[in-house]
Amino acid sequence: MSTLELHQPSIPISYARLLVDLCTRWHVAPEELMAGTALARQPAPASDVRLTPMEFNQIVDRALRLTGEPALGYHFGLHLKLSAHGFLGYAVMTSATLGEAIQLVEKYFTTRSGALRFRSFVEGDTAIVQVESTVDVVAPFAFPFESLLVGLCHAGAYITGEQAMDSEVWINYPEPSYYARCAGLLPCPIRYNMPVHQLRFPAELLKKQLLMADATASEQAREQCERELAALSSQPLITRVRALLGEDLANMPDLDAVASRCCMSSRTLKRKLAGHGVTFSELLTTIRRDEAQLRLAEGRHSVEQIAGQLGYRDPANFTRAFKAWTGETPRQYRETVRLGQRLS
Repeated sequence: MSTLELHQPSIPISYARLLVDLCTRWHVAPEELMAGTALARQPAPASDVRLTPMEFNQIVDRALRLTGEPALGYHFGLHLKLSAHGFLGYAVMTSATLGEAIQLVEKYFTTRSGALRFRSFVEGDTAIVQVESTVDVVAPFAFPFESLLVGLCHAGAYITGEQAMDSEVWINYPEPSYYARCAGLLPCPIRYNMPVHQLRFPAELLKKQLLMADATASEQAREQCERELAALSSQPLITRVRALLGEDLANMPDLDAVASRCCMSSRTLKRKLAGHGVTFSELLTTIRRDEAQLRLAEGRHSVEQIAGQLGYRDPANFTRAFKAWTGETPRQYRETVRLGQRLS
């Protein structure tokens, strides 16, 4: 994979939201963390909106300073539930085995972040998940590696039911003074001053059956991951248009406004989108459908609230549109997700 520019949007804004939520425990105001970023410009953008690595680094740096907690990466990792990773998280949770789940992370993590990537392999009787940076500098501190690897270890215990996985994390940074203070809070020990960033555990656990294994649900989630991956790997124009549409779901810009921000005429934008086999209207529908499914699955807002967040003044119109997309009403869809019968 080629090195990404530090100013190219690649970090899902959902992770920034989680960090904002976490920092409220230290009484840090969200606006202090988000100043100058896409989240500050629009408090409720779509999940498609991404921050640049530089923006996210600045937010993390502010969070560390304002909370005064150098071990924030540990707390973020423990706070990072699988559902925070969107459809990839659902695919992982419903995989048949731990090994299959890790393969999905390796394949689809770029749908969640272009700044980091995973590689998995086995050395002797040890399974290894390695985290690597795809940018020149992810951060001048261990935060992203501590949080992701602690989160991965925590998630592994959750989906397997193996609270004692005999795992350990390797970090390619000097051991910080806060580690001794926090070691008892972590799901596994961390070894610092190692050559690479890794999660290591017994290879025999790769065959471990997962508690929430569901072949149908996992396949549906993987199909969604494939669509997201295809969208990201297509020409940058698609990614740019999706990001612009997702900045304010309640007031999505029209074709003329998006074309203007892409520095081209409406006719040119339509022609270029057609060259990628998609129309502007189809992108609008896809974003609204995907965002509706995710927000309904999260269960944090009522159907009426979600309708408003997606730009529907009348919830009945949202219900009709959602049924046309999925064959179910929003409430029916939420119930089937709650019962674990399906994801999309």
